Amino acid sequence: MAGFILRVAAALVAVLGALLYQIQFPRMVKLGLGIGRTLEPLNSFPYTCRRVYHDRLKACEDMWLSESTRQLFLACSDPLSRAQWMPNMGHFNVSGMNLDDSIVVIDVDDLKAGSDVEPRILKRPGFSGTNGDGRIHLVGMTGVDDGDGSIRLWIINLKPSVDPATGEVLDQHKVGPNSTVELFRTGSRAEQLDHVTTFAHPQIGSPNRIAAVGGDSDNFYYTNDHGVAKVGLKHHLSPLIGSGDVSFCNGSECRRVVAGQHFPNGLAKGQDGLIYVPSSLHGTVDVYQRQPNGDLVLKDSIDAGYSLDNLSLDRDGNFWVAAFPDSMKFFAANSDPYNKDTPTTALKISKKADGGYEVTKALEDGLGEVLPGATTVVHDVETGRVFFSSVFAPYIAVCEPN
Repeated sequence: MAGFILRVAAALVAVLGALLYQIQFPRMVKLGLGIGRTLEPLNSFPYTCRRVYHDRLKACEDMWLSESTRQLFLACSDPLSRAQWMPNMGHFNVSGMNLDDSIVVIDVDDLKAGSDVEPRILKRPGFSGTNGDGRIHLVGMTGVDDGDGSIRLWIINLKPSVDPATGEVLDQHKVGPNSTVELFRTGSRAEQLDHVTTFAHPQIGSPNRIAAVGGDSDNFYYTNDHGVAKVGLKHHLSPLIGSGDVSFCNGSECRRVVAGQHFPNGLAKGQDGLIYVPSSLHGTVDVYQRQPNGDLVLKDSIDAGYSLDNLSLDRDGNFWVAAFPDSMKFFAANSDPYNKDTPTTALKISKKADGGYEVTKALEDGLGEVLPGATTVVHDVETGRVFFSSVFAPYIAVCEPN
């Protein structure tokens, strides 16, 4: 009887997903294929851009700039391993998982135009990793500059699930990963990350990106891009049926505060204290007002007109957004990162005097000549530089203003 009920439930979910797919299909096609969109070459913009190759600056899904210490932190991995181990995207091959994921740091004020980049790979002394191996498996991250000169970094760790009794790695296709959020502390000219605590909770199902509350609090919001379903039909259909969410962790307790999300991606907290949540499927950024108990109330929605990834806040209060002008080419390059390039777009979202928002195209590489199919774009107001990193690209890119 139980098996019959499960089969009926799966069929209903499939039907619902198909219906929703038909409803959303026109906008999905428009966003995914860039129908009606004009792609501009990189030389149309007032920047000089170059690729930066380094053995440890590959597959850097996310970045965060510490304004107080002038350090750019990057969450890096291996381009080929992303197609093997990326549980949020349904890749569960533990044997293909990269074993050297690292937080890498660039001192941005030491970076000169045309010069080599000399990153530091931060050590993690005492960090237990998975079953004592000390390793971390990176995707999204964020940070906070504290008043004492130190830095707190919240890092999503997509580690595999293991049997607590034997330590043996379980079948990830059946149980999914044991995703956690790790809090570290470091400082200027960082050489290592000091582990503070691990946030582990059943609500941390498919974590994508973190938005720290800041101040004296270690609390944070995060997106579950596929909800809490780690495997199975509901996981795969999540972008269509809208089972993604925004959740909130307060100490050891985590709970969902916004439901019904269609692939919520790299959220961020604005200078105004609002929480901004991009949707990869809808091409919008929802704006939420925080409540004293951690709940979020929808305040506004920004139509960006592109499939979106991570948001990054600059010192002037503007968001720089990694956008995909052609999702089909993006996924093709994702599957073959050393041989295929893809167009890249960086959007800037600014607040207008009347309280609304303006979305502008800040940079675009319509031919995929230099930029890496970015999943994160960071703007450094002090130098005017724009940094591009990608979850799969074997390089990052930096653009200098002309």
